[in-house]
Amino acid sequence: MGIRVFLVDDDELVRSSFRVYFQTTEDISVVGEATNGADCLAQIEEAKPDLVLADIHMPQMDGISLLKHLNSAPNPPTFLAVTAFDSDDTMLKILRAGGAGYILKNQRPRSIIEAVRAAVEGGTVVAPSAMHRLVDYIGEPTTPRDPVAAAIEGHELHDAEIAVLKLLLAGNSNSEIAAATGFSESAVKKHVSRLITTFGATTRLNLVTKILGGTGF
Repeated sequence: MGIRVFLVDDDELVRSSFRVYFQTTEDISVVGEATNGADCLAQIEEAKPDLVLADIHMPQMDGISLLKHLNSAPNPPTFLAVTAFDSDDTMLKILRAGGAGYILKNQRPRSIIEAVRAAVEGGTVVAPSAMHRLVDYIGEPTTPRDPVAAAIEGHELHDAEIAVLKLLLAGNSNSEIAAATGFSESAVKKHVSRLITTFGATTRLNLVTKILGGTGF
């Protein structure tokens, strides 16, 4: 099955560019468009997207407010934010609100396409230039011990879960974890879901921030 994407941006040129990018693929289709969050919410039930690709700054309802509304409903679509400016403030707002991550409007088309695929698979998606800043921001754990080792030690995890967790913390998608471990993607998804529950997280990225920040145990 293909990936159904809903575009939300008040700039027609941006939406048009994304449409063109996705038309070059065989697995991604645009099933709806809106100029703001409120317009998106009015259409979302009928469109049934797998992923909402939304600008952060929009009139009437911005991207963060839209994300919070979507996540208040059962089985919300994956949310991937779009921004023109790569800032720590934007990154942290998205992660704290439960988004799958964000991309920059000036990223290469192939990078944007791969980000959409990775987000739907459950991968960690932030602009390439921001990954090291995310680790830097949360890399001052509240404990002097290695936060990953401490998290593993503090929970009864099977060897398979530990392997998946380490790869997840490195930013790998489900398919990449499956390739590295030899597990099926469905098995990886089950392990990730259990890890999120075990550590009291809400999303993959929330799990990453909890553990690398030293608060996940």
